[in-house]
Amino acid sequence: PPEGLFKDPKELRYRKQYFPNADEVAFSTTRKGFVPLPILLRKLMRHLSTPEFRVLVYLHLRAGRYGVCYPAPQEMVFELGLGSTKNLTPYLRGLEQKKLISSKDVLGRTYYLVHDPRVGLQHFADDGTISGEELDAVNELCSDLGQATITTNGVSA
Repeated sequence: PPEGLFKDPKELRYRKQYFPNADEVAFSTTRKGFVPLPILLRKLMRHLSTPEFRVLVYLHLRAGRYGVCYPAPQEMVFELGLGSTKNLTPYLRGLEQKKLISSKDVLGRTYYLVHDPRVGLQHFADDGTISGEELDAVNELCSDLGQATITTNGVSA
């Protein structure tokens, strides 16, 4: 084919031009060892404390394909560097109140369901946490992603 007919994708061109050693240092999604994080998660970040965000990402990293995980509290505390479970519990409760996770205690083990970020965003839209301007930005991203927009109390924004 003629030169220039098939250009590399823009991001790959930037990578080659600006980061010549990228193949040696960048993580490759062609290998195992990664999980997807929802793009809409970035629209929630401003509404979470830093520890809440860390716990939420941790649960995303631990969840399987059906969104469920059940790490032991001591393991979570250790991996997050929180010191003790009394430093973990408030963040888990906060994430539940913000509709970002659900938990269920069964026979001494806690199971977590990691929600689609849209559930938390909908909660924030309904309770007024997200302003109209911010909701417009969320919905612009939803549209870019080919997803339905977030409504306020059942009414499209």
